[in-house]
Amino acid sequence: MVKDHNKEVRRKYNDEDNRKGFLNNLQGINAYKDKRKVAITSVIASVGLASIKLMIGYSTNSLGILSEGMHSGLDVIAAFMTLYAIQIVIRPPDARYTFGYAKFESLSSFVAIILLFAVAGWIFYEGIDRILFKNIHPEITIFSFVIMFLSVVVDLGRSKALYRTARKYGSQALEADALHFRADMLSSSIVIIGLISVSIFHIPNADAYAALVIAGMIIYTSLGLGRRTLDVLLDKAPKGMYHLLLESISGLDGVTKAHDIRIRNMGTSMSVDLHIEVPRTCTHDKAHRIATTVENRIREIMPNCDVLVHVDAIESSTETLTDRIRLIAAETDGIRNIHSLYLSRIVSSASPPFLGKNQKPKTKDDHDVSSDSRNHDSDMSEIWQPLHLYLDVQVDRRLDLKAAHNIVESFEARIKTEIPQVKDITTHIETESTDDTEVMGVEKEPSPYTTENIRKLCLKTEGVMDCQDIGIVDVNGEQHVTLTIIIKATTEKTVTSVEEAHKISTSVQDSIMKETGAARVVVHTEPF
Repeated sequence: MVKDHNKEVRRKYNDEDNRKGFLNNLQGINAYKDKRKVAITSVIASVGLASIKLMIGYSTNSLGILSEGMHSGLDVIAAFMTLYAIQIVIRPPDARYTFGYAKFESLSSFVAIILLFAVAGWIFYEGIDRILFKNIHPEITIFSFVIMFLSVVVDLGRSKALYRTARKYGSQALEADALHFRADMLSSSIVIIGLISVSIFHIPNADAYAALVIAGMIIYTSLGLGRRTLDVLLDKAPKGMYHLLLESISGLDGVTKAHDIRIRNMGTSMSVDLHIEVPRTCTHDKAHRIATTVENRIREIMPNCDVLVHVDAIESSTETLTDRIRLIAAETDGIRNIHSLYLSRIVSSASPPFLGKNQKPKTKDDHDVSSDSRNHDSDMSEIWQPLHLYLDVQVDRRLDLKAAHNIVESFEARIKTEIPQVKDITTHIETESTDDTEVMGVEKEPSPYTTENIRKLCLKTEGVMDCQDIGIVDVNGEQHVTLTIIIKATTEKTVTSVEEAHKISTSVQDSIMKETGAARVVVHTEPF
């Protein structure tokens, strides 16, 4: 049997792609198992304690123990809701719940808080009724003390286990359960004190007073937990986080401004979406890299965070007239490229100069300012003089002249609308240097005569010190020449500018094309 090697390779790469996702989910699976384990343990303990407390409370007619039994009964409901919420939270986001199911934990905590308020109200009512209107003496037995001491020990153990797991995985539902059981432990201690006061010191209604204290503790605990639960359900941002993110983002390179920052708590993680402003002259790739940098900075501050960055392209103060013209060209359908842009000021003695909206024409009382002492304001006034724009526009070579002319006319009209300084425009329509299809040439070995001839032509040009890497390429029957020239600096200058190097290379191109008949000459320049 022949083994399909390609299939094995594809399966190997697929396994590599899936491995990262598996490792990312492994931590979530382990967290789910740990949270589920302590939640089930909490349910079992709550059912046992609540049953025993209610039986002893009814048999001894102790309001303190009865109130504790009711409190533990609510803990049973809360523990079941927590267990259900933990099983729901593990589900991934879907089409119905696009942000996931993380808030089910907060929702279960909110329902438990409502039940706690109901029980606290019943306990408070029954305690006032016994103190003011009824004369009930509870029967104190050894079982009363045993169950309450047992409740304290069990509540202490499970509250520690729940707090430990809640802090480890950031589970609000488990934290709510732990808070409930810590309150149970304190209320059980108060009941024990009430039972001792009745049995030893014979204080009347001590048990009812202990129940009122328990009701107050339940309300106090529920208020604190309810506030934090509502903060999550209402998407309240963590205190100080908004300004911290704003300060850290605003200083990043390329970010002009950050705004509309929204932060929400999604269970064990956070969700952040915001807008950043970048100069509209940035390329799409650069804007994407700026957005990625912003995401990474936010994750440094909030590691377990889902970040969405929306990029707003805005006009910046450093934007030049040329930048604005190029942007308009990029947004005009049919224009492939523009180049060779330059501007000239329109001077007319018959008409006043073009003035900005904050400028006034000169009067005879105004003093003339020499060119050597012009300030920033006078420089800006020159910018607002009417301008004449000259440029080359490249279009698809397959277009007819009328269609190309219409494209250029719409381009010119938009320039004059968006840049009022530009009054006149002269465009040179030309085709692209290459077609959309890929051009493939064939390299040929130049003859020694051709190489020497091209070399002599190069060395005749002033500024060329050497000529290297001469090559001939056949492109669709046309001859293209490629070469490298070494340019030396003149005696007056130690460095040759790019403009000077371009003039030298253009001179080399012209001489080679004239002498050899080459259709194109590509000259690479290097400094000496």
